[in-house]
Amino acid sequence: MRVYALLCIIAIVYCTQTTNQASMFEEQLGQLTKSKLGKTILNMISLQQFTEVDFSPLFTAIDDIVASTQQAKQDETEQLDSYFQQFLSDSEFYTNQVTEYSTEVAQHQSDITTFKKDRNSLQQSLYDKNQQLSDSLRNQAQLQKTVQNNDQAISKKTAEYDQSISIVDQVIAKLQLVKQSSFIEINKEDLAVSTATFSRRLSEVSHLPHLFEPLSKVLIQMSTSGFADQEQAGNAIKLLNSLREDLVATKQALLMNAQLEKDTNNELLTSLEENINLLNNEIIPQLKGDIETKDGEIATKQELLKDAQSNLDTAQSNLDNVNAGWIARQQQNKQLNDGWDNELMLLSQAESALERGGIRRQ
Repeated sequence: MRVYALLCIIAIVYCTQTTNQASMFEEQLGQLTKSKLGKTILNMISLQQFTEVDFSPLFTAIDDIVASTQQAKQDETEQLDSYFQQFLSDSEFYTNQVTEYSTEVAQHQSDITTFKKDRNSLQQSLYDKNQQLSDSLRNQAQLQKTVQNNDQAISKKTAEYDQSISIVDQVIAKLQLVKQSSFIEINKEDLAVSTATFSRRLSEVSHLPHLFEPLSKVLIQMSTSGFADQEQAGNAIKLLNSLREDLVATKQALLMNAQLEKDTNNELLTSLEENINLLNNEIIPQLKGDIETKDGEIATKQELLKDAQSNLDTAQSNLDNVNAGWIARQQQNKQLNDGWDNELMLLSQAESALERGGIRRQ
């Protein structure tokens, strides 16, 4: 309405001026008759020409509009200042939130990275321990097989020594009989052949137990040939006793060394068994539990990160809205002030135009 009033005033001024000056504006006046507002303005001009019109209410209206506009500008300034103060408060609040949640997001991300490194380390340790368990089980099986093979080999070797000793004992026993058979005639040539054969065969007894039969034959030959020389028989018995002692000593050394090796292997087996039990019952289950716990910590942190990121997004959105609102409010303030300034300018121009048209304040 105030714009219409201003148009009316300006129209009145310009129409008054055209009426006082000449008919050069008749065409413009004719255009006014085409609208209701124009007709009203022409009527006011005609009324002013033939009657004395009191324009003080007009100037009062102008003053009221100016005062109202200036008051509106003042009110807008105060409202803008109040809005700005609220903007500063909101901006600070949401900026602090953005900073807080950004720090929280960064901390959660750092924690998740650390937790994942820890989990990878635990996973690698679990892999290594499983590999150790596999190696220990394989070594245990191999060592058990070695112990079993050694036991079988020692058992076979011991049996050979026992058989050899048994053969020697039987030969000694037969020689004892020969030594005591002094009434038998001795054939020197047969004795030499038998002694050579006996010596050759006897050297093989320690590792060829099956020579029992050939030795028995030799003894039979010696006895049937009249072997009754007590001195020679005694020497043969001494030789066999010495051989028997060597066989027994060698067997005992073999058993002792075998036992030492077996004890060593059993200690290794015990150590392997303890290591296997430790891995199976404690270390590997503990690592699996630690990995499960770490997975839970990572999942919890990821949920916290998700919440913090959501809060950060909300705070950032609120901050953006606050900033955008302040920009929009500034633009609105400019538009309002531009409009009001334009109205004040038009009012000033209108009053000047009225004065030039001969209409002045009373």
